[in-house]
Amino acid sequence: MGSGSSGAGYLSNPTDVFVDAAGNVYVADQNNSRVQRFAVGSTSGSAGVTVAGGNGYGSNANQLSYPSSVYVDATGNVYVSDLYNNRVQKWAPGATSGTTVAGGNGGGSSANQLYYPMGIFVDALGNIYVADRYNYRVQKWAAGATSGTTVAGITGNGGSGANQLNGPVDVYVDALGNVYVADFYNYRVQKWAAGATSGTTVAGGNGNGSNANQLTYPTGVFVDANNSVYVVDQNNNRVQKWTQPVSNTYTPSSIGSFTATVTVNGCVSTTNALNINPLPTPSVFSHPTV
Repeated sequence: MGSGSSGAGYLSNPTDVFVDAAGNVYVADQNNSRVQRFAVGSTSGSAGVTVAGGNGYGSNANQLSYPSSVYVDATGNVYVSDLYNNRVQKWAPGATSGTTVAGGNGGGSSANQLYYPMGIFVDALGNIYVADRYNYRVQKWAAGATSGTTVAGITGNGGSGANQLNGPVDVYVDALGNVYVADFYNYRVQKWAAGATSGTTVAGGNGNGSNANQLTYPTGVFVDANNSVYVVDQNNNRVQKWTQPVSNTYTPSSIGSFTATVTVNGCVSTTNALNINPLPTPSVFSHPTV
């Protein structure tokens, strides 16, 4: 894989990478306005196959304009964050053009718009999560939806509060629906539980710096099976691993039967059921006077 050219084996300002289950490498080749796929075993100079874009800079269905992120689902659909077109395009395997699955209504802050979309994530249900950078939010678009809903941040209100984001550039969603956001100008990664109105800091958040508890312009985030958070710490020229504390306490809000399921490195174990019964109602007894 070379650099600085538009040949099939070259890249020019690659901005994102995705590896599928078969080991194929997909690259958002930004300055060439395309996504290239390199087969398993490709080496420097190997020819890639264009799987999205590659028809020059533009806004037609068969074009891209500076793609910033790429995601590939289990069936091989390629999702591309099309930065300057303020949209996310979906390219089916072998397709010669894409379809708009998020945004595509001009740059703006309405529910059906995006403004400089960057990192994207697609869950098992086909929901598309978009780091909508200059709207200071993460938008979730259900499969087939014509508009999105905000699941992190406040539209048009960037800041450093727990309920705010400032220049979100990447997003990752775990199996529980927790949304992790690389919060660029706040030098932190925020975790938003499903349905939450504010987030908690799980990496950085201690100002701009190079100490072990700091980040400087985080641009990428990934969470592994052990709940560890990996962060691309751009201006510190490093990748940082942050271990999240695991709580072993759960307080049920009602009576009933409960089990606990633990997953470690893909191995799943479930406990026997534990029944939570209501407390007995106290009785008051009167004693005869002797």
